[in-house]
Amino acid sequence: MLVTLLFVLTIGYQIALLRRGRMFAWVRVGFRARHLRWAATLWIGYGVTALIGLIAVQRLFGIWLLPAELWAFAFGAGVPPGSIGAGTVAIGLGTGSLLGLLLTWWRARRGRAPWAAGNVSAVMPTSDADLWPAAVLALSAGTAEELFYRLWLPLIVAMATGSGLAGTIIATTAFAAMHRYQGWIGMAATFVGGGLLAALYMGTGALWVPMAVHVLVDLNALVLRPALSARVRRRLSSSAASRS
Repeated sequence: MLVTLLFVLTIGYQIALLRRGRMFAWVRVGFRARHLRWAATLWIGYGVTALIGLIAVQRLFGIWLLPAELWAFAFGAGVPPGSIGAGTVAIGLGTGSLLGLLLTWWRARRGRAPWAAGNVSAVMPTSDADLWPAAVLALSAGTAEELFYRLWLPLIVAMATGSGLAGTIIATTAFAAMHRYQGWIGMAATFVGGGLLAALYMGTGALWVPMAVHVLVDLNALVLRPALSARVRRRLSSSAASRS
């Protein structure tokens, strides 16, 4: 009875979020910096909600151990716990980050903004003062969204329907749909990214791994690449001004 009730409430909550098109907080968030407001809203709306649900169904251990309800799908998908090692994650993340920074440097040398899949202008920093709030947002998004979309939502769907596949598909699709402000390309990229993060959770059996990857990817996109791009373009502008 409790699982059914939480399933209905969670699906209803997710539908409300999709209809609204963005996250909302059920308490007032008073930060002036937009990135800090968004960071607090994400943790209230996703993180706290997920933790309450996990405690209610006695699955809080899912943060460090893949719940049994998701094991069958993990084995069927070829990513059982322990099949993905830390070295694989580190190599993939390091290579991707380095390539992203090199591409950003190359584009900045030609006066172009950092490349992004989809329209992410709404969340990008517009000045150096935005960088540290953007870092806080990256930390919040990477932890709160993983709690909700990689653990709580797929878990409660699996507990209610008996299908880890259904839970993962619903959660990954909803995760992508909540990024529709980025356009279809951004949603497609987010769907693929969400699927990879789900595979990381199942393959390592520990939620902190996709959390760490999500945080580092967002830090790269929201802080490192914009900062590098701005620095290179400022240096080029200064050099051009000194020559004239």
